[in-house]
Amino acid sequence: MLYDLLITGGQVFDPLNKSFKKADIAAAGGRVIRIGPSLKVEEASQVIDVSGLMVTPGLIDFHVHIFWLVHRISIHPQNLVPRAGTTTMVDGGSAGAANFDAFKEFILTKSEFNLLAFLNISILGQIFETQIPGVPSMNEYEDLRLVNVSETVKCIEANRDLIVGVKVRAFHGLTNLTPVYAALEAAEESDVPVMIHTSPPPPSVSQYMPLLRPGDIVTHLYHPQPGGLIDRHGKIRQEYREARERGVLMDIGLDRWHTDFEVMKRGVGEGFWPDIISTDVTRFNVEPLVRDVLFTASKLMAAGMPLEESLAAITVKPARAIKRPELAELKEGGPANITVLELLKEDITFVDYFGQSLKGKEQLSCRWLINKGKVVK
Repeated sequence: MLYDLLITGGQVFDPLNKSFKKADIAAAGGRVIRIGPSLKVEEASQVIDVSGLMVTPGLIDFHVHIFWLVHRISIHPQNLVPRAGTTTMVDGGSAGAANFDAFKEFILTKSEFNLLAFLNISILGQIFETQIPGVPSMNEYEDLRLVNVSETVKCIEANRDLIVGVKVRAFHGLTNLTPVYAALEAAEESDVPVMIHTSPPPPSVSQYMPLLRPGDIVTHLYHPQPGGLIDRHGKIRQEYREARERGVLMDIGLDRWHTDFEVMKRGVGEGFWPDIISTDVTRFNVEPLVRDVLFTASKLMAAGMPLEESLAAITVKPARAIKRPELAELKEGGPANITVLELLKEDITFVDYFGQSLKGKEQLSCRWLINKGKVVK
């Protein structure tokens, strides 16, 4: 047989042009061999008829937490697929330079999927997030001795195949911006982006947003007021507009209390939708609020974000943000990482952490997932 797998009859999504065209895709040896109309089914060992469905590059969840059993709120990556349609997941700073080797050894390199990571500027990452009832939480920057630029840079240099950037959390109550400055210094020296966690002040976005460079990422775009995307006049805050204009990327990082539907609807209503759609999924939020990246994208579509923009935000835009454009390319010779989606036309009511509802009329669902040319069961 010429092909190991033939996907026939689908509408193939081009993330760069945000358009669809009908085409068949043939794969062999884990790579795409041919894309074209009416390829011969008799030349394939396995044929999947996806007529009426959408075919996209393997989806990317740009912000997850998967340092299973060490970062106590992390989820095992295998628990997110195949329903999510993701062939790439990017951890959002669960590990730091002092424990990244364990993360690499026991999680990142043990999966058949493509697992990458932002490295926390704290050398211990977010392992203090135990969320034990009745026990006050501790954050990774309470002792600034854990914030170490040189160790972070050294770890990135040794693991460039897995580490895609530096994570820092400007969480509520952060007493000074030392971790932010350190993250930016480490990222500058390593030539990688910074992902910064935003939350209600203090600190204020006016303190750290102007520090961000083109290609850096702001996550938790629609966190509740005060001090977030929407100012007290109900308009997009100027710091966010200026950051986007100079090339800073916006990631939804849905989570629980980090996303308010009213803020999201106002933002999307003004055309301020996210560049990147991600879940910030953990074992504490996966059900029923977050679920997966397709469920998250469906919420954005219910708020008014176009389908094509939503698909680009889970393919080409996150791939480019981490300087791995090949992850979002369906082309001959490229990796056969493919997601087949159905757009279910049905009334659905989404609910956020604050009890607010959002009504939608369609939902994205994964029908087939192909990873390295093999159908994922």
